[in-house]
Amino acid sequence: MHIDSVMNYTGSKFKLLEQLLPVFDYTKPYFVDVFAGGGSIYTNVVDKYQKVLVNDVISDLVGIHQNLLLGDEIIETTKELCPGKNNPTKFAELRNSYNLEPTPAKLWALMLSSTNNMMRFNQKFKYNQTYGDRGWNANTDKKVETFTNHIRQYKERIKFTSVTFDELYINKNSMYYLDPPYGRIKNEDGTIGKKQISEAGYNAFWKEDDDKKLYEFIHDINKEGASFMVSGVIQHDGKTCWMLDKLIQDGFKCQELNFDYNKVSRKGDKETKEVIIKNY
Repeated sequence: MHIDSVMNYTGSKFKLLEQLLPVFDYTKPYFVDVFAGGGSIYTNVVDKYQKVLVNDVISDLVGIHQNLLLGDEIIETTKELCPGKNNPTKFAELRNSYNLEPTPAKLWALMLSSTNNMMRFNQKFKYNQTYGDRGWNANTDKKVETFTNHIRQYKERIKFTSVTFDELYINKNSMYYLDPPYGRIKNEDGTIGKKQISEAGYNAFWKEDDDKKLYEFIHDINKEGASFMVSGVIQHDGKTCWMLDKLIQDGFKCQELNFDYNKVSRKGDKETKEVIIKNY
């Protein structure tokens, strides 16, 4: 049984685990989840590696994972913070409170209470997702119990960081999994476009030159003799992702993933192709 995340997270790979897990490199003793997000990946491979590093640039997101590993305090605090149904005023107060004094529990409560359970930040890195008339419920209880019962068995294996991807040390004995924010489009002349191939709430943290930096970082992983797998949407609505396309041109192995995005998209009827690219 696969372990689901305790938060609904844009871009979560939970529904793709059956395709992803069999093709990780398990010959390496260490695993690095570079863009951990909701944590569906590291949670389901922690039993396969000696050490696992969980990283995300959003520090309060990492804080949720870290606090859940340590104990139940964040669970009780988050329950108390959730505004629940029919309470937009309390949600607005919580959002203002988070933007003034952010904590992992406040962020988790906001995510559970937001439209589609999804977080969103503006360009000033302030939380600005709207109220979703929802909150902590019985399903959340079940997810949290399953998640914590599983993950706490491996407390000694897991370490946490919150840095940009290019600040991570490259260890040749590691397997690096990268599921970055949606990359920028490829122009007709092959150069990097200004627009991202699709939008998500965490894209505010993705800078204009990060696509090129990530492309170089992936090549550095390869040069050091470490393993990498990068996943992402390479084609969407007639647009192509520059970085993923370039990695394929460089000769790295590519495999298409099978997932119908039109079933989960409000817009629908847009051709979306997601792939994994790896060096082993």
